[in-house]
Amino acid sequence: MEQKVIVMPKREARTVSLALPEAFSDLACFVGIWALPTETQRNTQRHTVGMEAIVEFKEAMLPKVDEIVAWLNQYELASLPEEAKTLMYLLLSFAEIAPAVEFYQQPAVIDGYDPRRFVADETFTMRPAI
Repeated sequence: MEQKVIVMPKREARTVSLALPEAFSDLACFVGIWALPTETQRNTQRHTVGMEAIVEFKEAMLPKVDEIVAWLNQYELASLPEEAKTLMYLLLSFAEIAPAVEFYQQPAVIDGYDPRRFVADETFTMRPAI
């Protein structure tokens, strides 16, 4: 069986601001773990931290999702301030962990493939630029 090797070009390193809007300061303890700028980083984190950390993050985020979305909607996506980007990255991580909680009750997809084989195209043109 032929094995396909995917070589990804090096990407520029992106740093994430640790600042959050004051209204969401109670989520600050999750920024260092979950405010990740790429899909690949979020997917890797989901498979790394364990279910206890995933559930803790879910329980903190779920009651605030509507409020977070409403707060983010005051900005154009292309011009989010740094604190809004941090909040958006948390929201995207929340979306990443949802299947682990809602469907699988574990970080990995049941009967799924090794997640390291999945290489997201971080330049996909349909993805909003933030």
